[in-house]
Amino acid sequence: MKKRFIALLIAAAMILGITGSAFAMEENDWRIVIGADLTDEERAEVFGIFGIVEDGLDERKVLTVTNEEERFYFEGKLPASEIGYRSISSIYIRALSEGSGIRVSTHNINYCTEEMYRSVLATVGITDAEIIVAAPRAVSGTAALTGIYKAYESLTGRLISEYAKQAGIEELLTTGELAEMIGSDEATEVIIELKKILDVTQTMSDDEVKSSIRSIAEDNDVELTDEQVQQILTLARTLEGLDVEQIRSRALGLANAASGWEKFTEGVKKVVEDIGQFFKDVAEFLRGVFDKFFSGKNNE
Repeated sequence: MKKRFIALLIAAAMILGITGSAFAMEENDWRIVIGADLTDEERAEVFGIFGIVEDGLDERKVLTVTNEEERFYFEGKLPASEIGYRSISSIYIRALSEGSGIRVSTHNINYCTEEMYRSVLATVGITDAEIIVAAPRAVSGTAALTGIYKAYESLTGRLISEYAKQAGIEELLTTGELAEMIGSDEATEVIIELKKILDVTQTMSDDEVKSSIRSIAEDNDVELTDEQVQQILTLARTLEGLDVEQIRSRALGLANAASGWEKFTEGVKKVVEDIGQFFKDVAEFLRGVFDKFFSGKNNE
């Protein structure tokens, strides 16, 4: 009996090992999810944005997303006119080495910002990936999240829980609605700051969380209405149902990355200013030399 139990344990361990290996993304592995309703010309344009030639691609890595799949997540949460009746947004995702973070770029997306995508993807656990969201013409980009979910599951062999998917959708919509009123950067920052205190909000009353939300807004020079505070509270309670420590850790990582980028751009700006001043000083010096030379020549 004991030997049989040990054998079962070994077999279970082997099965778990095989299954677990399928969950990991292989560096540089990729997927493309194309809107099912794109014309041949539009499809070619999107592949061009991705910088990929479609001919000869492994068909198993090129997926499609339909309007029905988009509506599964967004119906009732967005106006029907906003969702539309055709699947247009497309995405490219490539796995990066561990610790690389999330890199997002957008093309013809006029509602969701790169920062919004990064924040939402960190929430649902999508990390270490390069993602391009593109469309052949200007669209909101909200439905592209459906394609990202689909591509990530194909890459990892692991299903993202429906709860996490819905939480990601809620965060995207909440941030988007706030962005229309207070600006996209400010809205994203408020949500990221909220994520940092989720371990504390779990033990707070609704009124206490609302007070914390108002403090976050004040720290970011943002004014929120009571309705907006309530909306953010609802999001906080949803996010508390996920792995709070993971969300907090990723939110801190996003904040540090943003801070690092800001310092980098400030450094570049300083270097450019110094170079500009250098050439200005050189020009002044040469002008003085020429003035002195020609002035002396005229005196002779």
